[in-house]
Amino acid sequence: MKRSSIEESVMSVPSADLARKWLRHYASTEHMAGTRGDLEMAEFTRDKMQEFGLERAKIVPMDALLSYPIERHIEVVSTDDASQRWSPALEEAILEEDPTSGSRFRNLTFLAYAATGQARGEMVYANYGRPEDFEELEKRGIHVAGKIVLVRYGQCFRGLKIMNAQAFNASAVLIFSDPEDDGFGKGKVYPDGPWRPASSVQRGSAQFNSLCAGDPARAASGFDSKSRCGLERDELIPSIPAIPISYEDVTPLLERLGGPEAPHGFQGGLNLTYRLGPSSGWEATVEVNNTREVKPIWNVIAEIPGSLEADEDQPIVIGNHRDAWVFGAADPNSGSAVLLEVARALGKLVRDGWQPKRTIVLASWSGEEFGLLGSTGWGEANAGGLLKRAALYINTDVGVSGDTFYASASPSVGRAILHAAAVVVNPATGRPLLNDWDASLGTLGSGSDYTVFLDHLGIASMDLRFGASNSFTYGVYHSTYDSYTWIEKEADPTFAHHVALTRLIGVLAVRFSSSAVLPISLADHGAALSRYVDHLGELPKAGSLDLSVLRDAVRAYRESAVTAPLDNDLLGAHERLFLAPEGLPQRPWFKHVLQAPGLYLGYDAKVFPGIDQAVSDGDGALAQSLVARYADLLRSAAARVGRPQASSSLPPQART
Repeated sequence: MKRSSIEESVMSVPSADLARKWLRHYASTEHMAGTRGDLEMAEFTRDKMQEFGLERAKIVPMDALLSYPIERHIEVVSTDDASQRWSPALEEAILEEDPTSGSRFRNLTFLAYAATGQARGEMVYANYGRPEDFEELEKRGIHVAGKIVLVRYGQCFRGLKIMNAQAFNASAVLIFSDPEDDGFGKGKVYPDGPWRPASSVQRGSAQFNSLCAGDPARAASGFDSKSRCGLERDELIPSIPAIPISYEDVTPLLERLGGPEAPHGFQGGLNLTYRLGPSSGWEATVEVNNTREVKPIWNVIAEIPGSLEADEDQPIVIGNHRDAWVFGAADPNSGSAVLLEVARALGKLVRDGWQPKRTIVLASWSGEEFGLLGSTGWGEANAGGLLKRAALYINTDVGVSGDTFYASASPSVGRAILHAAAVVVNPATGRPLLNDWDASLGTLGSGSDYTVFLDHLGIASMDLRFGASNSFTYGVYHSTYDSYTWIEKEADPTFAHHVALTRLIGVLAVRFSSSAVLPISLADHGAALSRYVDHLGELPKAGSLDLSVLRDAVRAYRESAVTAPLDNDLLGAHERLFLAPEGLPQRPWFKHVLQAPGLYLGYDAKVFPGIDQAVSDGDGALAQSLVARYADLLRSAAARVGRPQASSSLPPQART
């Protein structure tokens, strides 16, 4: 079969009606990782993939440390009159317009891995809970030690807000959704619009995700967290209680804060004056009882074997996580519906006699919401086998939550996305998707399942989605209201964007698995390196940092990349040239020196993250030593690019 006819076939198969059907099923019941609902959805996914012709689809169980809520409680009491007391509801309202909003899970608003315990004391407000926010409080003489800290969602991963609060000796943390960030400050709230209603609560993991991904206990691996992450289990999860709350519930707490008015950057969208605290005259009690227990979770793995011999094969992995905090219609099951349609399209090709050159792996992960447990466990377990020569990981998580296309990727595969977007129609305009996309390519940080593949194993990766035009997130994220009704009403009524994303991933899968030469651009990677070094020079605290040897190394790499022969062994293993076996400072599990989640960000990426963090910390000596170390790494990469050899002769970090 000609590639053009293969692509036409993979584009013709996806169906809006079937994508709707799959999503309706996934979102029909709660399916948190490790629960019966999660297993049922794993069985459904496996059965459908087998039905589509992917006969090798199987469930791959693994044990992992999970965390579930038993009880949580907040009470505020007047220190002058104990009869004056108030407790927030900590539950989400039932909406007549959304038939699944009455789920019992609406009462299970919790943060996984938050410590069991009780804290009592005054409250303070620390904005987004970043280090600089806590430093601002201390600078103003407002001490966090022993206090219950209110912080709002946004700007960094929720677990890192708790990590930062612990560093300042807070006794507990309450994380609230501010309407300025994803509520009425963005537009009409659900069910009248897409944004977060007053009682909506963002659940989530409290793991310290920028330190190490995956199960904090490594229960299934035969290794402990220290050997895998360089850190003990209890260094990766909170030691203090923490609870997520709605902006409806946080309002009375903020109203009870005294102290100075918060600076402009701390003000939010509620109709009140945000103050820093403390809550003079009022004392709060926070109680949390969460389990931490080892339980099985279930990945689903399907392989389409390639025609190349094992020592030449370069597998392409396509993944989406399946587990959700409640119904998970957008996060993640819009992507799950897309994954099933990709499986159906590829399955039809297989039944028609097609075989890719390179093996294609389709993966439905579990445990992502707790901390990328399923993908990380599988990635680590297969690092020396199936993934030893893997060329690409394609991820879709929240596949569809709006109508604007976004892509984040390793720079070397960005051009492949552009070319695929030129042949897929944007359902919103009827033009090629490329015509309506600004062609900007985000840098991958963390927060989804590409993390182990790119940051630990050095496999080029991409993350593809349709989202809101005015926000990174969407209004009902991690709430009971992330439902089929919300998707149908607010995100993709016709399911045309599900079809478009399926087509895009299908085309990419065909091109990467079947092209004579992998569509990976070393020149584009080199151009990105120049931008990364320029960024280092622009850091506010860069000062006297000498980047000359790094610039010279980048120049050498770019010169080699322009003239490099088209060698698949080199192209497929190229990303591994930028792994440092010792990992990044403070977090050795993250081995890619060019990008990683910011140490205090968790989601967003930093480029040359080791150098960036050293500069931010004011450690000029470490920053300069890392410049020299990474310049050596780049010079070695330049030599390999200029003199391609079989993957078996690549440096040790490329043979992980």
